[in-house]
Amino acid sequence: MKKKHVLPIIFCTFITLFMVLTIILPKQERSANEKRVLAKFPEFTWDNISSGKYMSEFDTYLADHFAFREKWVGAYSYASLALGLNGTTGVYACDDGYLITTPADYSESQIKRNIGTLKTFAKKNNLDATLIIVPSTGYIMDEVLPKHHEKYKDDMLFDMAKNSDIPLIDLRDTFKKSNEQLYYKTDHHLTSDGALLMYQCYTDFKGYKPNEFVVATTIDGFYGTSYSKSGLWKKSPDSIKIYKPVKPCNFTVTIDKQNYDSLFFEKQLETEDKYQVFLDGNHALTRIVNNSVDNDKRLLIIKDSFAHCFTTFLATDYKEIFMVDPRYYRGSLKDIITNNNLNEVLFLYGADNLASSTDLGWILF
Repeated sequence: MKKKHVLPIIFCTFITLFMVLTIILPKQERSANEKRVLAKFPEFTWDNISSGKYMSEFDTYLADHFAFREKWVGAYSYASLALGLNGTTGVYACDDGYLITTPADYSESQIKRNIGTLKTFAKKNNLDATLIIVPSTGYIMDEVLPKHHEKYKDDMLFDMAKNSDIPLIDLRDTFKKSNEQLYYKTDHHLTSDGALLMYQCYTDFKGYKPNEFVVATTIDGFYGTSYSKSGLWKKSPDSIKIYKPVKPCNFTVTIDKQNYDSLFFEKQLETEDKYQVFLDGNHALTRIVNNSVDNDKRLLIIKDSFAHCFTTFLATDYKEIFMVDPRYYRGSLKDIITNNNLNEVLFLYGADNLASSTDLGWILF
């Protein structure tokens, strides 16, 4: 065999072997590391073939199921870091083990539209409104960011929110001064300590004394969304703390017409996303009744997932809380407000979500 033929033969052998392995190896329905459903094999129909949909879906299927895919994804991420390309996956690998999402591209017009929608909703329904914006991890944790990074635009969002007529609880200075770990290292959410501090800021703003809480359980092995995007599979996991009130409360939680007696859903600790232990994760509508308080305080929370852990603290203060996620809820909020005599609303969003959401318009219907 001539030497000039050796490399082509090795290359063709590798490609052939790789294709065979891609075909014969078992296919997964989900990627545990990436926390998502993988593409299914496309349906072979004339309409799919003639429209080009079949080939498009087949390309997606191959991209999700080629042999040893997650190992290749990890190799690419670590190679990028070695070449000084930190953040190419949309996540910065930072000091102290943090994986922090790169800055979102804020649109001033979208921010103005969303804040205007909140203002209109509160005025239209004659509600006492409060706004909480959770600063992005990169904005607060700037000391751990890589030396060369893009600028986070939280200040622009907060400045625009302050110029609205909605009372704003500004967490920036308090969070910057805190010595607690307020954000998970592998996820964009606040830790339970961060949510507790936000609760204390809320009660201070509202002018009443916060309840006291103790750590009841600590759950190890939590990998969040930043980890899933990063491809840096060797990073250490986070731990999740579950706080419970010193003075016990009896709750009734209603989700999808099913009643539960706890704010914490321990079945979710066996899943890929352990953060769903707080109020069972994302739902269109969640109702919480505190059977242990005598007051008549009733609150509507229009929110994203940053509200879930926070509300496990806040629920100790209110007789009834309705949590609505505009990404999923398409019912009439007017009916909820009227039928339950609600006169107070809390808008609670992570900075990136408030700046980019295109679902808030639904709350006006």
